Amino acid sequence: MQSTEPLPAVRTLCRTCIPLVHDLTGTMSAPTADTCAAFTDLAEEAHIEFRAADAHGPTVGDHNSHNDLLTDPSGREIGTIVGNGWKVYRRPDGHVISYYQEEITLDAGTIRTSGWMDSTAVWSGAWQSLHAVGIGGDLLGMVGVRQIRQVRARELFTANIVLCSAPARG
Repeated sequence: MQSTEPLPAVRTLCRTCIPLVHDLTGTMSAPTADTCAAFTDLAEEAHIEFRAADAHGPTVGDHNSHNDLLTDPSGREIGTIVGNGWKVYRRPDGHVISYYQEEITLDAGTIRTSGWMDSTAVWSGAWQSLHAVGIGGDLLGMVGVRQIRQVRARELFTANIVLCSAPARG
């Protein structure tokens, strides 16, 4: 995945819409076996190259790239994540908002994630979510969410990924 700075227009959009959003976390509905793929209660071992303006927490101007390992609850390796994040905005309440993009490779297929995350909430142990789209394999065309919660700062996260087929239109 190419590491590129988010477009200036995206920064402007963030400054405009993020102050209006009070809760950036997502929720998952119970998937059905025939229309959804759910990977839940995963351990995400993070390998982060962090370029921080302040080592004690998220700060506007920080950038990171990460190559993470995903394991299922039994400890079996099920995939990898390659991604980038940029801290781009500080809300009036002090929370730092980041833009992330990632590519997740699983046996079932490839997933692309992107979106806004409240990095301050991540540091407090709160769940955060990114949009997810299946771009290859059995997951191609499925849409959903990737959720993370930090367990050990910059080292270990709990993760969920749920993708569902879009309903047919006709």
